[in-house]
Amino acid sequence: MTANLNQQERCFTLSDGRKLAFTDLGDPNGYPLVFGHGMPGCRLQGLFLHAQALRHGFRILTPDRPGIGKSSYQKHRTLLDYPDDLRQLADVLSIDRFSHIGWSSGGSRTLACGYALGPRMDLGICLSGYTHFAEYDGAHPLFAATRWPGPLLARRSKALFRLAVRFVAWLSRRHPGLYLREAEQLVNEEDQRLLRQLLANGLFRQDQLTCLASGGRAIAMDLLTELEDWQFSLNDVRIPVWVYQGEQDPFVPEEYARHLAHNLPDADLALMPDTGHLYPLSEEFQGALFKRLRQHPGLSGSPWSAGKGRADR
Repeated sequence: MTANLNQQERCFTLSDGRKLAFTDLGDPNGYPLVFGHGMPGCRLQGLFLHAQALRHGFRILTPDRPGIGKSSYQKHRTLLDYPDDLRQLADVLSIDRFSHIGWSSGGSRTLACGYALGPRMDLGICLSGYTHFAEYDGAHPLFAATRWPGPLLARRSKALFRLAVRFVAWLSRRHPGLYLREAEQLVNEEDQRLLRQLLANGLFRQDQLTCLASGGRAIAMDLLTELEDWQFSLNDVRIPVWVYQGEQDPFVPEEYARHLAHNLPDADLALMPDTGHLYPLSEEFQGALFKRLRQHPGLSGSPWSAGKGRADR
């Protein structure tokens, strides 16, 4: 089922006066899941999860991070500013407890919420996210082996990193066709098939270009928040965390997922052979994930645990 975006885009004012934009999709009466979008990406990525979330009884909230899309920019942002924004979002929506799914750059946001919002969170799910580089000396030699040179560049010079991100964002806005063709070349064969399907309906292109239109300053700030010290350790994340990782991911090495699973107190690692980086946008993966979530006993106040569940269709 296709969502009516005009009816399901929302915005509210944070305590510091910034605007936070988000999509509110899936089942409005379902168990709330916050989705941390990848980068490049924005609130529109919630649309990729809408159909399966609606089918399985989940509400999907996907905020634009500061400076991205319709959310206001925030200077000197750190990773722990993210859970503070989400605390306010949950309060505005009268949501007591929720879980967080983070894809790619959203994975570090899942862990930040698990640390800072633990009493309100049931579960964290990291889909091909980075580990905490301040705790992992082995991460740095792996930077050069991936197709995303950002971490290595940021380690050498933050100023150069910001300049490079601004240039790439500017070039991609000027030549969107070139950007999307290059994106297809960077991923593995399975991802290429999925990407061609995603490009056919225009939503993936809209998501990417909406983010790129936000400008290099906001994108660079967003990326640096996860590449710098997180101000907490993985051992401080006390909620259960499911870690998913494609073994053929060209951007995020498998070793990052293993490091997360080894250092998080309550982690469950799922390595997926022949899988790349884009699998969270696949309805097949989403269906399997949502079914697993429905079977998880720790989701407080979930509609099916209260006798209101719906049969799979």
